[in-house]
Amino acid sequence: MSIPVNDLHKDTVFKYQGRIYKVLEYKHKSIARGKADIKIKALNLGNRAIVEVSFKSGQTVEEVACHVQNMDYVYFDERKQQLVLSDPQTKKRVFVPASLLSEEKRKFLTEGAVVRTLVLDEDNIVSVEIPIVVEMEVKETPPSEKGDTAAGGSKPAVLSTGAVVRVPMFIRVGDVIKVNTERGEYMERVRS
Repeated sequence: MSIPVNDLHKDTVFKYQGRIYKVLEYKHKSIARGKADIKIKALNLGNRAIVEVSFKSGQTVEEVACHVQNMDYVYFDERKQQLVLSDPQTKKRVFVPASLLSEEKRKFLTEGAVVRTLVLDEDNIVSVEIPIVVEMEVKETPPSEKGDTAAGGSKPAVLSTGAVVRVPMFIRVGDVIKVNTERGEYMERVRS
């Protein structure tokens, strides 16, 4: 079934020129006395490349049947370079190529974390997204000296998964902090 490009929006999955894409950004630009230009930044779900595609208003693309499913992260298989996920209802384990999630994002995954997957057909997972905000424990950070916090500086902190983020001087080992996984940045202390 084909859909007009005007109906595309963020996270829509479509097929164009034999390839399957997921919309990341959508821009609609009207032109006087002419058809509107539609520019889409999309992720090619086959080779993971980000491409920009331009359409004229009125063009169509093929709709792709898919659904979003939340799954539990179990562990990362280093040898096979796979993420091991589990369906929360059936407890069935699913093996997904590590290439679906960047190494920077994998550093913020903890056992039992809920990830959002995009599933084509029956079991063909083509996309894995982690939560934008996660809570993690600080495992290692240098102690702060008296007066360090007055200047408002920051220091590196190693989190429970090995990820390193910059944190304020008052953060100590054992503190639980919120981290923005898109930017890899400290947000706030949850508890100490």
